[in-house]
This record gives sequence, C-alpha cells and structure tokens, in this order.
Amino acid sequence: MFRHVLCVYPYRRGLKGWRFCPPLGLECIGAVIEPHTEVLDIIDLRKERNRTIDFLRPETDLVCFSVNWDREVEFMREEINSVPPDISTILGGRHSTLDPEDWLVRCPNVNAVVRGDGEEVIEDVCQGVPFEKIPGLSFRNGKEIFHNPKRRLGALSDHHFPSRNLRRYTYEVELENIGMGVEHDLVSASRGCPFNCTYCSFNRNPWGDKRNWTGRSPESIVEELAQIKAPLVSFTDDLFTYDMDRVGRICDLILARGIRKRYLINARLEIARRPDVLCKMERAGVAVILLGIESAHDKTLRSMRKGFSTAKIREYFEVLRNRAMIMHGYFIMGNIGESVEDMMQVAPFAHDLGVDTLSIALLRNEQYSGLDELVAQNQAYHIAPNGKIYSDHCSLKELKRLRQRIYKKFYTKRQGLRILNKAHRSGLLKVFYKHIFQLPAFFQALKRAWKIV
Repeated sequence: MFRHVLCVYPYRRGLKGWRFCPPLGLECIGAVIEPHTEVLDIIDLRKERNRTIDFLRPETDLVCFSVNWDREVEFMREEINSVPPDISTILGGRHSTLDPEDWLVRCPNVNAVVRGDGEEVIEDVCQGVPFEKIPGLSFRNGKEIFHNPKRRLGALSDHHFPSRNLRRYTYEVELENIGMGVEHDLVSASRGCPFNCTYCSFNRNPWGDKRNWTGRSPESIVEELAQIKAPLVSFTDDLFTYDMDRVGRICDLILARGIRKRYLINARLEIARRPDVLCKMERAGVAVILLGIESAHDKTLRSMRKGFSTAKIREYFEVLRNRAMIMHGYFIMGNIGESVEDMMQVAPFAHDLGVDTLSIALLRNEQYSGLDELVAQNQAYHIAPNGKIYSDHCSLKELKRLRQRIYKKFYTKRQGLRILNKAHRSGLLKVFYKHIFQLPAFFQALKRAWKIV
C-alpha cells in the first residue's frame, strides 16, 4: 500500500496547440493504482503553472510520468530529475518505450520504465511483484540496467477506465486557443487494428509486434459513458467499428440508458455495408465519423494495401454521404509515385464523394511502417530527419504549399454551408450554440482558422 502516488503528464503545451484532450492513458494507470494507495494525485502540467516538485509531499512514495511524445524532451527530463532519489519513479508511454535505456541513463533517479501497455505492468508493481519478475519492464538495480522479456499483449480489461472523480481539470474544446465552453472527454473502447496498411505503425507496439484488435465489452463502455458529464466524447480507438454487431449493441445500451451525448469515432469505409447499424449510430449520438480514404488513385491504394479501390470508395459513399453524421476524410500527400497533378485531385475527388470535411497529412515514415524500404527502392524519394517523406520533384516546403492549395480548393463557401447543415442534422451544432454567442472573439477565431485551411 502506497501512502501518496503522484501521476504527472509532463508537457506544457498540447499537440498542435490543443489542450482539450485529457491524458487518458495516464488516467487509466491511475485507475489501476487507486486501490493501492491512500492518496492519488493526477497532474496535467498543461493546466498548471507549478512544476512537478511543487506537488510532492513528505509521504510521496511513487511518481509516475507519461512520456508519450518526442517533444519538450529537455523540459520532461528536468521534471523527472527533480524528483528526489529516495522516491520511486517510473516512466511509461510510447516515447519512453522506444529507448528505455536512454531514459534510465539520462535520468539516474528513475527506477523503471514500462514498455508498451502499462496497466498490467503497473498492477504487478502495486502487488509488490519484484521488478526482475515483471515482463515488459526495464529497471535499474544498483548501477546496472536490466530489460525483462517483453510482455505478451493480452485482452483489454473492462475495468481499466479512469475514475473521473480524481480529475482536477475541465477540458473544453478550443478553437485558435479560445475556449468554446463545451467540455470534451475521451474514451478508449478498444486497442489494435486487424488491417495492415503499409504506411501505418499504430497497429504495432513500439517494438514492432502486431497489436491485434481487442475490445472492452459494450456494457463496460456504456457504464463509463454514463459517468462522463461532458456532452462531447471522442473515442481514441484505432478502429471503433471493427465489429459492427458490437457497435450496434453499444448503441442499443446508450439508447436504453438515455445517455445523451455526441461522439466522434474512427471507422473504415466498410461500415456502409451495415445501414442498419448506421441508423442506430445516428440515434445514439454519433456525430462525426473519421474515415481513412488516403488517396484518389488506385495505384496508391494498392501500394498501401487499403483493401478497396476508388470505385469501391464511390460505392460506399453512395450510402455514407446522405447520413446525418459528418463524414471526415483523411488523405495523405507525398505518396510514392504520385505527381503534383495526382495530388491536386484530392479536392475534386472528395467533393464528388460527398466528404464533408477533410484533413491532409504528409506521408511520414514511422518505425516498423516499412516505408523506409519503399523509399530505399525509389532513388527520387528521401526521408527528412522528422520522418516526413519528400521527393526530388516536390520538397517538404512545396508539399506544405500544395496542401494549402488543396484546402482552399476544397473548403469553398458552398462546402461551409454543407458543413453547417451536417452539424445541425447530427446534433453537433446544438452542443455548441449555447456557448458560441457568449464569446465575442469566436467569429474572429473562426475567421483565422478558416484562413489557415
């Protein structure tokens, strides 16, 4: 039994300036620790002026840091090294998993680094299992560093979701750093993905093992939703809609319990095959569906191993475009073999499909994605230090300018009216309208955001 455990999200700024997403992974770790400690504090430094050391108590006997992203690294190291060596310190998260030895060397007060999913490992720690017997843990013993065998990835537990009564902050949707007054929350209902798209590394853990899809029960998910007061909830799942029968069951339970919220989910285009479940999703409150379309060209889709063609995409959107839910399309620029003219087809292709909103990412090489091998086979293509892929005929700067041209071509005034119509039909506008007109700077922020795209 610990006396006081401090869990820290050690960042000052959010991804792309967003601060309205709670540190869900750290909160899930907190849910595991809570039964094993007298007092538990979860601190998000994006919401604080103070530093980690200010939250330590005389009775603090464990500090956990969530090290997920390759940014603010020096600041994180300062925070970690500020913890006195007589307090046990454990790191976890995707970034620390990539090189646990480096973190143990550079942060001499750190006792251990959790590699990969942390819930089962931290449960072993709380149960008093010796470090050397915990799979998935790298740890320090005196001056030596040891790396235990990796942990076999198990099923996702129904019980590992946050205790929101421990949350110290409110997370509100922001636009251009202006709060909209609408609280936002996250839910993790599943992990992993059964597909094998060549550009994707999210379906693998940081040491390359395939993360097979595993999901919590519908009952567990809806029980968590019932405890959330935020009217807007995003599911963090790589693929929420892998099992459409399960999705239908989740919707049935939401409707039966009278839970009234709006949801954002990740899905694949194949959901169009189940119009019966799509109807339930609309009724249950799903407002935005995020779809990986990726390219307007069959040659690229084949090389990506997406599992569908442009003709099939058009067929699916015959069903999807008329739904009340906003259909957001993800596309990728800089695909190997695509010319500037090919990339400029994104906007007209998305318009033809009936996509409501879109976002475009630059092709990026991640560890175990396999893109480095493809680049090596194409001498005209190169990988920048940040992992972005560019070519002799289109530099990174040119790709970014091209992305802005596509956005301007897609986001017309007519498209804006379409988005507003869908926001109304999906119920999303109703969530925001009470707050929008209380913010004098809202329309200026919207204008700046529109200018960016």
